Amino acid sequence: MTANTFRRAAAPAAAASALALLLAACGGGGEDPAASEPARPEAKPAQPAASAAPPADVGDPNFATAVATGKTAAGVDLKYDLPSKPAPGQDFEVALALLPRVQADTLEVEVTGIEGLTIVNGAAARFDKVLSGETYPAKVTARADKPGLYYIGVAAKMITQVQTEARTFSVPVVVGNVAAAQKTAPATDAAGQPVESMPAEETSRQGP
Repeated sequence: MTANTFRRAAAPAAAASALALLLAACGGGGEDPAASEPARPEAKPAQPAASAAPPADVGDPNFATAVATGKTAAGVDLKYDLPSKPAPGQDFEVALALLPRVQADTLEVEVTGIEGLTIVNGAAARFDKVLSGETYPAKVTARADKPGLYYIGVAAKMITQVQTEARTFSVPVVVGNVAAAQKTAPATDAAGQPVESMPAEETSRQGP
């Protein structure tokens, strides 16, 4: 084999070797599909849902059963509690616990006061997807002008796609020191002096 023949045979092999080295330097002819995809951020764990307000402890002996008023009788009961003794001219709280005996789409609550008693906050409440046997708490803030016995009215409406039934309750509230009975003011004469009652005496009248 002559030198020219050797050079012609070696040229293709050298070119192939050079091409192989070039491809190796550039990372090869084929890329890893996983390497070409951008890194995905790790999924964060789901945050726990906020817990609902704790239900009223209707097993507490301080909770009393509200008296139902009116002729309508929706399937819901009411209990209440006054955490502190109300004082005249100061805001006080009334804890309500509504106890449905049937299911309903919505439970609406309206709270009203009588003359001299103002509902400061919590005059309305709403609960959706109401279940039987559950407790639905509500809080009312009220204020009375002066000492006395007052009543808070509570209307509970059980609403479904078929009908709406309502039941009303009366919650008594004693504000301040209320005397059980007041003494009757004594009678006075024209001079303003108290008249002293004398025991009656039986007399007999004789003829002439």
